Amino acid sequence: MQDYVSQLLCAINNYNPDDSKSVDVLRDLVCWVSDSETLKNDKIIAELLYIASQKMRVFGYNMLNKLTEEPLPSTGHLGNISAPSITNLYRSKVSPNNILDKSQQEVVDLFQNLTVRRLLVSAPTSYGKTFLMREIVFLNKDRYHNILLVFPTVALLLENARMMQKFVSDNELDYQIVKTVDVTLDDETNYIFVFTPERALQLIAAFPNLRIDFFFFDEVYKIDEDYCTDGTEEDEDKNGLKNSRKSKADVSSQEFLNEDRGKTFRIALYLLAKTVDEYYLAGPNLAQEHFGIGMKRFLSANQITVKEISFEPTLRIAVNAYNTRIEEKMPECLPDSKNTGLIPSGTKINDRIKEVVSYIDNKKYGKTLLYCNSPRKAAEYSVKLAGNMGKEIYDTFPDSFKMFIRHIQKEYDIDHSADEWSFIQVLKKGFGIHHGKLPKYIQQEVLDQFNKGTFDIMFCTSTIVEGVNTDAQNMIILNASKGGQKLTPFDIKNIIGRAGRYYHCFVGRVFYVSKELVEIEHSESLSLDFVTYSDKSISVIDLDNADMEDLSFRNKEEKARREETAKNFILAKEIFAINRTVSRENQEKLAEVLIENEEFSKYANWIAHSVDVENFLQFRWISKILDTYYKAGLIDERTKKRFSAIANSYYSGGFKAILEYEIDMYRKGKRKTMDDAYSHAFNSRRDILEHKIPKILSLFESVITFIANKKNVNVENFSLSKVCRYYETGVKTSLGEALIEYGFPTDAIRRIEEKYRALNNMSVAESKQYCREHYQAIRTLFDDYENFLFIKAMRTL
Repeated sequence: MQDYVSQLLCAINNYNPDDSKSVDVLRDLVCWVSDSETLKNDKIIAELLYIASQKMRVFGYNMLNKLTEEPLPSTGHLGNISAPSITNLYRSKVSPNNILDKSQQEVVDLFQNLTVRRLLVSAPTSYGKTFLMREIVFLNKDRYHNILLVFPTVALLLENARMMQKFVSDNELDYQIVKTVDVTLDDETNYIFVFTPERALQLIAAFPNLRIDFFFFDEVYKIDEDYCTDGTEEDEDKNGLKNSRKSKADVSSQEFLNEDRGKTFRIALYLLAKTVDEYYLAGPNLAQEHFGIGMKRFLSANQITVKEISFEPTLRIAVNAYNTRIEEKMPECLPDSKNTGLIPSGTKINDRIKEVVSYIDNKKYGKTLLYCNSPRKAAEYSVKLAGNMGKEIYDTFPDSFKMFIRHIQKEYDIDHSADEWSFIQVLKKGFGIHHGKLPKYIQQEVLDQFNKGTFDIMFCTSTIVEGVNTDAQNMIILNASKGGQKLTPFDIKNIIGRAGRYYHCFVGRVFYVSKELVEIEHSESLSLDFVTYSDKSISVIDLDNADMEDLSFRNKEEKARREETAKNFILAKEIFAINRTVSRENQEKLAEVLIENEEFSKYANWIAHSVDVENFLQFRWISKILDTYYKAGLIDERTKKRFSAIANSYYSGGFKAILEYEIDMYRKGKRKTMDDAYSHAFNSRRDILEHKIPKILSLFESVITFIANKKNVNVENFSLSKVCRYYETGVKTSLGEALIEYGFPTDAIRRIEEKYRALNNMSVAESKQYCREHYQAIRTLFDDYENFLFIKAMRTL
């Protein structure tokens, strides 16, 4: 005990905020001692922890230690006022109960004091970058009329939309939260748009004269597809397609459907940065020294200030788990770890997983995430671990989780297929699986139960590093890749950042199960670049979206050639701008087919009226549109048939119809495992229905509208926006969309919509009242879990 008193005293006295070594020593000591209930129960040590937190201005330590005031009474008058005075300096303007850390306050102050308020903040994961965004918005509430917040995923969009709604309500602010472009705007209302980059581009196209006063752009590093690996969970499926009988021509013909999202992020940021006066860009672990020429030019051209924060508030201990002994590498100021464990030489990966998990369990280190490179690997590893260590603990689960398991057993079962689905088997044995192919509400439920402590081991993929917050203390990195690509040092830093979340725990441990991971982490970091501004040759899509003044000489020449060629195009440049991530050549191919009288006549009567979603689905218009794309050479015959079959099956039988097809494929030997069948089904919904078909419809709408106007056909009421929303969400009503955003199962909503057609023309408020009046009948459409969620949703909407 005395050693820690002396060490803390020495570290506090030697603390210098400009000396990173002294900062790290005090941080490591505070976190290590705070992690021990025995040590921090000592009054003198508790007092030193309190003083250290106040001195470092890292107030989360005191909050987590529940030290709201000094443990030992102060004897001097100055001491009585110093601590409250320091705390009040950093008190949040939005939430008075929250105290900003020194570096957080510096970010807010810096933004407010900039002559040109444009700021890029690089900070560790879980730093609170979006929390600071709300501070900035609040301080400028009288100046910002329209605000745009851009998040990388729909899940983060919805989570932050709910947070912003609470922020607006709690602070009685005069803003309307908007999550979709399909809205009517007026000049008298203040708006906060919460969008993905795709929706941000739609907003720019739909409302070209809209003035945005401030925008926030999260995970800014995604503008560079080379910076973090561009591997995704679907890479295995893509590799499978490449190895099938598809020709190179077939693959390239539908390239526009598989464009890397990096282009979307890049184009959205490029356009916003040039048209909005004030903005705040954020991302984790972005080192200025590793910025490429293009990134530097982007910052300079737009007068953007960079604030780099390297301080990690959590003590993270690296653990060697790839040799014959598990070894924890402790900081120099802490005692050498006696916590080691043996692993038999030459152990296979699944045996090594078992040994490391047992080690963590024996040491009582808390909750653990296991990073896997794909959903397939997550399933494989979790099944093996459940077989080696799992026990039937279903009876010990809380009732809400039992209801959830019964629900997915029923909802996703085709003739007892659920009995072979490893996801359910693993859950029942007390392990979680989390990846992006699962429906959003399933992902959320698994995450919530993990955070609640229903189980403390969860296998995950790269989705866990994209803003998904857990209170895991440990991360086991099992693979050195993401999808089909090698991890980069940046990827590994982000994965490491999920072990030991600030405000939830003091110590995080990262277990490396292969030496390759350590080698990658310490290899030369990649350069974050903004290729539009660089000297590199850039894609035609980047060229067409860039201003000549921002391009290198070589790219200027190429853009000039493209502009000359485009003079002969049917489509006007403004039409291209509606679907900016589809090349002008591909848009022109569609226009060339649709301008022919024979093809146009198929749609002439239909587009002269407003489009009813039910009519569109019932008369299989999607099949006709896909046929037009096939004639334009934009998709191949296999894709045409596949997309059409999936879309029409989804309309007639919901997700179960898609799942039934995949289960049948498995039983015919065309899918390797039952897990593969489920994975293909979930991916069809997410990749084809929610992403690619809306992209196809959006492009079709803009092109055929342009062609119709050239042919003097009145299409004033024609819009496919509601149809796009149907494919994106799977539902047709305002109530359905609200429930989807809340996290309600799609097929359960469809049952309500089919039974109660009156909801089709009701607002959310009207629907809510209608559901209250008919609740006893509506509840018969649900299982226990769905009814539980429905009651919660009705209270929240």
